Amino acid sequence: MAKKRDILLTVLFCGFIGTMAALTAFLPKQEVSVNEKRTLAKFPEFSVQKLFNGKWEKDFETYISDHFPARNFFASTDSYYMLYSGRNGSNGVYKGKDGYIINTPVKCDEEKLNANITAINNFVKNTGIETKIIVVPSTGYIMSEELPKVHTEYNDGEIIDDIKNRAENAEFIDIRDTLTENKDKQIYYKTDHHWTSYGAYLAYKKWAESENIEVRSDYDIESTDGFFGTTYSKSALWYEKSDSIETWEYPINVTVTINDGFEDEVYDSMFFKEHLEELDKYPVFLDGNHNFERIVNNDNEDGKKVLVIKDSYAHCFVPFMAENCSQIDMVDLRYYLNNVSALTEQNSYDEVLILYGISNMCEANDLAILQ
Repeated sequence: MAKKRDILLTVLFCGFIGTMAALTAFLPKQEVSVNEKRTLAKFPEFSVQKLFNGKWEKDFETYISDHFPARNFFASTDSYYMLYSGRNGSNGVYKGKDGYIINTPVKCDEEKLNANITAINNFVKNTGIETKIIVVPSTGYIMSEELPKVHTEYNDGEIIDDIKNRAENAEFIDIRDTLTENKDKQIYYKTDHHWTSYGAYLAYKKWAESENIEVRSDYDIESTDGFFGTTYSKSALWYEKSDSIETWEYPINVTVTINDGFEDEVYDSMFFKEHLEELDKYPVFLDGNHNFERIVNNDNEDGKKVLVIKDSYAHCFVPFMAENCSQIDMVDLRYYLNNVSALTEQNSYDEVLILYGISNMCEANDLAILQ
């Protein structure tokens, strides 16, 4: 009896392996994982050298992993198993309350943070341009009530205080209080690490206050459902509800020029609504990540010329401040390889705004190229 059972189990196991192998081999291959927002591995190109140094085998394993039948189902099942077996946060995100999927606390690299602060201070000293800094706290720090009962503490406050205290000759615009005071509203997305348009608007009001500018309160707000962001993709918790994403528009005549190192592309809007048809809708703001963008306000020739050194948190912030400026140039140092000091000499900016999320401020080192 035991022998028959063993034979049956062996046959079933071999049948399962054979079926999975056949499906992997013959099912149509997707090029992109929509849920994960990444390109899937292609079948590796074979060479004797790659075979003997182990690279081909490693690439082949990645290919099989990316194209395994029902991969989304198995990945999501594993994530929910981890969640309900008491390992919430083990994959870098917490499943919080009210549908929030929140990144675990940043792991601040002191060496990179020091280099970034030093670079900012040297940049301000060398250019002599009025400079302001905004550091965006993480969702978990501001929306702490949405965290699971068991979680690691967020030390954003200590990190931001450190940056604020060490920033020389630059005005630090502290947005923590205004975000905290309004956290009963949705100021961060539930499935993404970014702030919402309302969260960015609150920060914009603090910037405008530093400029002695009155801000408008009347916007044409358009809401679109079905937004799934970065924390959703990272979590593999693919049965959670989507976010809504809002564009806050107002009458303005702008010329938007985007350059990724090749030809200029010119547009007449800061909102690229074709992205609202996609799963990742965040690029609706200024078409997502580019190394250089210029926004010219044709209605305000007397406004300031501002250079914004930024990460993606600026994308839904800058459209607000565009009304108050004659020109805004945006550089993303993750992609911009030219000399920023030379850019300031060529353009005679009235102001520089450095706007970064706390994660990139203390875990990335792209700001170091400022000096």
